[in-house]
Amino acid sequence: PVSPFVSPAGGQSVTYTGPPIVVSLANRAVSFNCIITYPYTPEFKDFVVNYFHEDLQGQRSSEKQTGCTPSSGTVNQTSTLKCEVTPALEDSSATGTYYCSVHWPHSTVSGDGTFILVRDTGYREPPSSPRKALLFAFTGLLTTLSVLVTALLLWKKQKQMRLPGWHPTKKCSDPGSAGSPKQPPTESVYTKALQRRETEVYACLESEDGSLPTTQGLLTQENLQRSEDNSELNLVYENL
Repeated sequence: PVSPFVSPAGGQSVTYTGPPIVVSLANRAVSFNCIITYPYTPEFKDFVVNYFHEDLQGQRSSEKQTGCTPSSGTVNQTSTLKCEVTPALEDSSATGTYYCSVHWPHSTVSGDGTFILVRDTGYREPPSSPRKALLFAFTGLLTTLSVLVTALLLWKKQKQMRLPGWHPTKKCSDPGSAGSPKQPPTESVYTKALQRRETEVYACLESEDGSLPTTQGLLTQENLQRSEDNSELNLVYENL
């Protein structure tokens, strides 16, 4: 779209090319173009091109130079000059309508201008919910407690193993002691063979002549010790 403004004095005009509204982030290079049309005569061939802007409250800024200079043309013919302006957009306060201000010796023309909307920053991610922070803190606390409990169990286990005379097997009572109230009834050979034999009975069997436990009893004690060690290790893994 073109927004012309024609001065009735001598036929000068300033038009703007491009969209009438431009959106940009702060500190980004944004340009707009103004086209200056004038008669190439001794009165109008020399001029100065500046730019300024009016904010949303109608306050006008000071004019700044654009760096555009008049070009040569044909005397008594209409000349056109395209001027590209890149304003400084420091923050959102730079939002407003920007104008090219063309100064001739006896007149000034600015045209309709181009509106530039300036935003401070782009998209920002919303802040993380406090529930996530609480969840992470609670998970970390549980992990720390689990590690401490596991370390305590391992330390206690090592301390017990270092004690002199420590043995994991239990004492068993003498099956033939006088404290038993009465002898069980005699059972057949087949009934005894089908009954379950406790491992502790094998661990405590001794020979009739008072000799040391048999090889089978020793192996059973080792199995009991390994079973107890495995149960304690399983407890450690459960805490982990």
